[in-house]
Amino acid sequence: MFQSQYIINQNDSNICPECESKLIQNGHENVCENCGLVIDSVLFVDSFQFNDTINSDLSTGDQFVSVGKTIDNICTLGSHIDFFSTKVFCDYKRKTISSNLQKKFRKLKSYTFPIKIKNHETDYRVLRILNSIIKYLGLSSIVKNRAAYYYQSIKRRSPSIRNHISLIGFCIFYASREFCSNAPVSIREICNIFNIKGHRVSPRLIIRDSIDYQKYLNKKNHPHRSEDYISRFINSIVSSPEVVNRMKKKQSIWTRAIYKNLLTNKCNFIIESINKGRKRSWNPFILAGATVYCADKLLAKEYDTKSILTQKIASNAMNIAEYSIRDHYVKILKPLFDSINL
Repeated sequence: MFQSQYIINQNDSNICPECESKLIQNGHENVCENCGLVIDSVLFVDSFQFNDTINSDLSTGDQFVSVGKTIDNICTLGSHIDFFSTKVFCDYKRKTISSNLQKKFRKLKSYTFPIKIKNHETDYRVLRILNSIIKYLGLSSIVKNRAAYYYQSIKRRSPSIRNHISLIGFCIFYASREFCSNAPVSIREICNIFNIKGHRVSPRLIIRDSIDYQKYLNKKNHPHRSEDYISRFINSIVSSPEVVNRMKKKQSIWTRAIYKNLLTNKCNFIIESINKGRKRSWNPFILAGATVYCADKLLAKEYDTKSILTQKIASNAMNIAEYSIRDHYVKILKPLFDSINL
């Protein structure tokens, strides 16, 4: 059985302390609808039990400390002797116990763990993969918990699961789309990390799982917009060693912090200038990368300086094919701004 609850830390009046306007929920944050001030966060709390029933006397604040009682981990506090990887045991005074007792506790530890995860070996393996992938991608624990919740929900409702590994890949992608402020990732990026970790997962499998299992989630996600990727790409640009060397070589008049702010403002201006219908017909991920490249061109023209980005440098920094940036820039952005005299 699942338990999920959103806990919102709001003030009593639900009013912005700055302009006294109403607070609204935007993603996982509470913000003022007038001035945009972020007041606090929305915390998502999940707990999962393998049992078919749950004691109604338990509240969501109770701590589950045995195997399988948390949604994103099977080996939790209290589920094994000492820490999970401990091989040398100490007494309550932190003194090493005798060799006979060491052998006894090692045997007990190796014997009891398989029993604790019995009949849940697949869940244990899949959730370990989830933790590894989330850590590699640098996503937040909110995305990890949500992905684990989706996995358990689909597993409980679907009559059969074709591939548990590709399913958890779909859940990671779906959860990252829900919390777009956590730097959304693409299907191909997720598949690349799975392949690095030794799991054969392709975009085709994740798309197949999306078609088969999305109906069990009872939740519709809106597709990402180019705006969602801008911040992530700009951070990649300003932290790239190639860009730093290029700024020194061209004797740029800006520091990296100033360049980052100028790029952000110019990208927002470009995105707002593109027709909405035209934006929908192009890949938002690549269009965001081409927008950053175009923003650098416009800044160079506006300040009468040398461009910092080349298509090759932008391609390496944002991990987008060079021809894709060129195609989107030439067909969409260049015609739009050629007539503008900045």
